[in-house]
Amino acid sequence: MADKQGRIRIAFFTVDWNYELVENTLHGLLQYTVDHPEVQVCVFDCFGKDIGNDKDRSEYSVFRLPELSSFDGILVQSNQIILREAREEVEQLVLNSGIPAVAIGCELAGCTLVHFDNRQAQCRMAEHIILEHGARRLVYLTGNMDNNCPEGLERLEGFRDACRDNGIPDSNTEIIRATWRTSDGISVARRWIRNREPLPDAFICANDEMALGLMETLQENGVRVPRDVLVCGFDNLTSAELSSPRLSTVHADHSKLDYFAADVLLRLIRKENLPARIPFDFELICSESCGCHNAPRRGVIRDLYFQQTRFLRSFYVQQDQMAEDLFEAEDLPDLMRVISKNHTIFGCDDIYLCINEYYFDNYDKSMWPNYAESFDTTMVLYSPDPARHSGGGDIVRFPTSDLLPRELMEQESFLMFYPLHYNTYSIGYLVLDGICTAAKLNLHESILNFLEIAIENVRKKSLLHNLNDTLDDLYVHDALTGLYNRFGLARFGQQRFDDLLASEGSVQVLFIDMDDMKSINDRFGHETGDAALKLSARILQRTCSADAFIMRYGGDEFIIIDTGRIRHLDERIQEAANDYNRSSGMPFTLSFSIGLVRTGSEKRLPMDDCINAADSLMYKVKQKKKAAFTGRQPSAKPKAGK
Repeated sequence: MADKQGRIRIAFFTVDWNYELVENTLHGLLQYTVDHPEVQVCVFDCFGKDIGNDKDRSEYSVFRLPELSSFDGILVQSNQIILREAREEVEQLVLNSGIPAVAIGCELAGCTLVHFDNRQAQCRMAEHIILEHGARRLVYLTGNMDNNCPEGLERLEGFRDACRDNGIPDSNTEIIRATWRTSDGISVARRWIRNREPLPDAFICANDEMALGLMETLQENGVRVPRDVLVCGFDNLTSAELSSPRLSTVHADHSKLDYFAADVLLRLIRKENLPARIPFDFELICSESCGCHNAPRRGVIRDLYFQQTRFLRSFYVQQDQMAEDLFEAEDLPDLMRVISKNHTIFGCDDIYLCINEYYFDNYDKSMWPNYAESFDTTMVLYSPDPARHSGGGDIVRFPTSDLLPRELMEQESFLMFYPLHYNTYSIGYLVLDGICTAAKLNLHESILNFLEIAIENVRKKSLLHNLNDTLDDLYVHDALTGLYNRFGLARFGQQRFDDLLASEGSVQVLFIDMDDMKSINDRFGHETGDAALKLSARILQRTCSADAFIMRYGGDEFIIIDTGRIRHLDERIQEAANDYNRSSGMPFTLSFSIGLVRTGSEKRLPMDDCINAADSLMYKVKQKKKAAFTGRQPSAKPKAGK
C-alpha cells in the first residue's frame, strides 16, 4: 500500500546471527532505495539464535511488529532465520498477508524463491578438492539440518554428489553433524588432536565459520594447512580472506543477491509473471587452504586493519560517553534524550527509541497488562527538535501500527527496527534511519544489550525513587487523616513558621482539641470516632489557607500554623463545624476547643513557645466549657504531659 508520497513499501525480515552476511545484504537493499526513490524499505531485524529459549522468542517478536496490510510486498532472508518456529511464523504471516513476497536462500510457502544453487556450489567445491588436489579421504561438517531449513541438507547432498560422481566410497568419508557455529569446527579439531587420529586428506565445511574455527585450532596444535590437511569453507566472509592461510570457499555476492531479490519483488508487485524459483550466480574461491595460490590481497588486508583500528578507537570513546550519560539519566524521558544525543555511535543521522506505553507510564510491573511480553498498541517516542539533538524535543505518543509518527515515516526511505526487551518483557523497539556502522564488527548487538540494561536500570531507579517518596510521605503524614504528624512538624512545620515570619511578618499558631471525643467512641464505636477525626481534618483544611501547615498532634488534637493575616481563624473553624453539624445527618456533633497565639517579626516567639502557649489557652477554653456544663470553677492545666 503506497504511502502519501506514492512510494512502494517493502517489509524485510532477517536475523542478524551472521552479522557480515546480513550487513552485506542490508547495503544491497539500502542501495536499492537510492536507485529507486519510489521504494521504501523497512527492515525488521533481531539477534535471535536457533536455541528457542525465552530470550530468542523475545527477539523474534519483531516479526509481529508491522501490520503487513500497510505494505506492498515482503522480502524474507529465510536462510538467516535459523529457528524453525520463527521461520514458520514468518511463513504464516506471509500467507495471511496475501501480498507479493520473495524468500531469499530457502523456500517459504507463498514466496517466490531467489537463491543460488547450494547443492551445485558445494558439489563444485568438493570436486575441486578431489580432482585438482587428489583428496580421497574426506570429512564433511554439515550445517544445521534440524530446523527444517534446506540449506544445510542441500550442501550435504552436493558433497555426496561429488563423492559419488568421482568414485569416493562411503568408507572414505565421514559426515559430522554440526550447526554452522565456529565452536563446531573447534570441537572437531580438538577431537582429532585429543584422539591422535590419522588426519583425512581434507576437511570440507558447510560454512566459513566452522572452517575457520577448525583450521585455527589445528594450526595451534602443530597441524600445517594445507601441507598436512586441506580445509575449505563456504560463504567467503571477510575473515576468510584475512585468515592465514587464506581460506578456500564459495562466494555469492549477498549485496547483489538482495538487490536482485528486491527487484524481483518490485516486478511481482507490478504484476509481472515470473518463475517460482530464480537462481543467482556463485563462484569458487580456490586459495591457500586447499593448496592453490590465490593469496589474499595484501592491500585489502592493510586497508581493513587501518579502518577497523580507527573505527574501534572512535567507537569505544563514544561508548564510554554514552555509558556515562545513561548512568546519569534520572527517568525514561531523560534517558530517551540521552539516546538521541548519542546517536552518532550508531552511525546514523537519526535514531528513534520507541517504548511501550505501559512500560513508559508504569514503573511497577504489577500494573502491566498480560501482554507485557509483546508490543503495546501505543508507543511513546522522544522526538528531537528541528535543530537536531540540541537538547530540545517532545515526548509524543502514536499508534504502534504506524511504526513511527507518520510525518517521520514519510521522510525516510530506509528504516531498521530492532526489538528491545529485558529478559522476556518487551520494552519497545529502536529505529535507525540507516545501517549501524557498528554492525561491521557485530558491536551493534552489544550496544542494544547495553541499552536494554540501561533502560531497565532507569525504570528500577525511578521505581525505587517513587517508593522512597511514598515511604517518606508515610513517615511525615498521619495514616488516618492524611495530615502531617509529629515527624512532619519537625521537618515542615518549623520551615512554614519561619517562611511566614520572613514573608508576611506575622504567623498564628492554633492548638485544637476535639470536644467529647471519648463520648463519641464510647457511644458509637471507634470506627465512628475515626470518621469524626477525618471529618475534622477536612474542616480544618477547608477553613485554613491553601498552604497552611496542619497536623494531627496526637489522639484528638491538632496544630495549625498559618498566616497571621486571617482574622478570627479559631471562630471561623468553629463556624465551619457548626455548618457541617446542621446538614451532616451524623449521630455526633463536632466541636472544638481552640487556643490561638500570634507572633510577629518584631516580638518574635519561638515556634515551640507558641505551641505551648496555644496549648495552655486551649486547655483554659476546654475547662471553661466543662465548668459551664457542670457549674464548677475551672482548674489550672497540669504543666507536664503535652
